[in-house]
Amino acid sequence: MEKYFEIYEQIYEDPFVARSKIAKNTGMAYNTVKRYLTEMEDFIGGPVICVNPTQDYHEYVYFLQVENPLSEHIKELSSVAMYMAMGSWNLLLVSNTSIDYSELEGYQKCILQGIKGATFLSRVKMLNFDESMKKMHEMLHSPDRKSFLSDRIPSISWEDSEWALYHEFKYNVRTPPAPILERLKIPQDKYKKWVSSLSDAVIQVGFYPLGINKYNTVDFLFESEYQKQVTDILGMLPSTSVFFSVDQYLLARLSFLTREEMEELYTFLYKMKRQGFFTDFSSAVTTESRPQRSLVL
Repeated sequence: MEKYFEIYEQIYEDPFVARSKIAKNTGMAYNTVKRYLTEMEDFIGGPVICVNPTQDYHEYVYFLQVENPLSEHIKELSSVAMYMAMGSWNLLLVSNTSIDYSELEGYQKCILQGIKGATFLSRVKMLNFDESMKKMHEMLHSPDRKSFLSDRIPSISWEDSEWALYHEFKYNVRTPPAPILERLKIPQDKYKKWVSSLSDAVIQVGFYPLGINKYNTVDFLFESEYQKQVTDILGMLPSTSVFFSVDQYLLARLSFLTREEMEELYTFLYKMKRQGFFTDFSSAVTTESRPQRSLVL
């Protein structure tokens, strides 16, 4: 696990880092790095591209209750990331176009809808749950400065072909580009120009030390005026947490391994609430996603 963590840190610092450079920086043999990267496919999420909202580009998010989130009508929605769940909502939709959710088959209730802020992935710094919780308790003091997670930039000056590259690579920028460029008929120099423009976005990588399929995932929706503080604290967990804001609400996707960890985390959240980090929260257990295992909420 420690070797995987070393490689994760290298990719976190430079999402496009070459295998040879990872080997040099970590002291591992090149073939060892190559083998570990193959083994780590179930441990690493991304690196993903998270685009900040702009005046001319943003996404919409919908927390809904529907009769059957697995209905074929809902599954057929195009250009939509969807997350089926059990809890305060059973369907979470993210789309780059507005959706008339009241027309969805079996629509019952909208819990929250609005313009989605940029997605933020926490950096894993510890691998032990108990040590992480200890650190989180040390950070727990009454917040005194309001803060919100959403950042906006004026615009992203991408051409249509560059947006096409974004949609191809947004779930993993380390995907070998040659087959995609050939299919899209985009020259190599244009791809390199687009990669250099990614400062307009944020490239982030997730890490799940025991493999992503070993973790249970719960989405928490906090009503909070201290979103950055909540993100800093919950981001100390020993696997990647995923965050985004919708106005005064903060979505936190947290992962844990056991029921005992879940119970300890819930107890900690109620302590955070008493300290004033948020006024209320609701939750839902994520059961399925489309695309599968998508981190780009």
